[in-house]
Amino acid sequence: MDLDLEDLIDIIESDDATDPLDRVSAAAALKDQMEGLGDELLDHFVKDARDQGCSWNQIGEALGVTRQAAQQRHGGRLLGRFVEGLRAGKFQRFTPRARAAVIAAQTVARERGHDAIGTEHVLLALYDAGEHNLGLVTLDRLGVDRGALATFVDTAHPPTDATVRGHIRFGRDAKTALEQTLAAAIELGHNYIGCEHILIGVAAVDDGLGARALAAQDVTVDGVRTAVEVVVREAMGGPPPT
Repeated sequence: MDLDLEDLIDIIESDDATDPLDRVSAAAALKDQMEGLGDELLDHFVKDARDQGCSWNQIGEALGVTRQAAQQRHGGRLLGRFVEGLRAGKFQRFTPRARAAVIAAQTVARERGHDAIGTEHVLLALYDAGEHNLGLVTLDRLGVDRGALATFVDTAHPPTDATVRGHIRFGRDAKTALEQTLAAAIELGHNYIGCEHILIGVAAVDDGLGARALAAQDVTVDGVRTAVEVVVREAMGGPPPT
């Protein structure tokens, strides 16, 4: 497709619209369409590379960006349908405890008078999803202190006296964490989404309050991922890695 600026101008001017503002709108729509098509093209081949076993590290190198940047940008769009399913209440791939954790995140936010769910609420909600969920087992294995987590969160994002009613939306960081949750399950080769994957998703959002609370206890996303692999293997009855 060999198009230049003049060709694009001709496309807009060949339309019936003669009003200059209509042409601005048409140009904006064409720009969005072209950008969207370009994103879909790249996402198609990123997905193809993932399906053929390429890692996010390799894809990041091909794109000239870091693994995390590639996974957050393209993984997020590839997994966009997951967020839409989340909004619609479709959690078929979630374990019961993982569903409970996502639902509990809204309660955690509401109890603190917050009108949006952040990664910190998702992280704390893991403690309300059943004491034996693998997210909590992983946190315990990493030596994370629940009280210190809550204190860090409440200091960085203090509770308010506001009464929050109705549905509480997921904030940008929380949506990204949920996208990374599904990405983690896929990357680990698991056919379900559990609390352990939610924990990885939270830790993967570097600038999220959840990851910062974990970092305050010297817990990184790589450390979480490694611990999850061990915990899952043990839960399935296999030997821990040597």
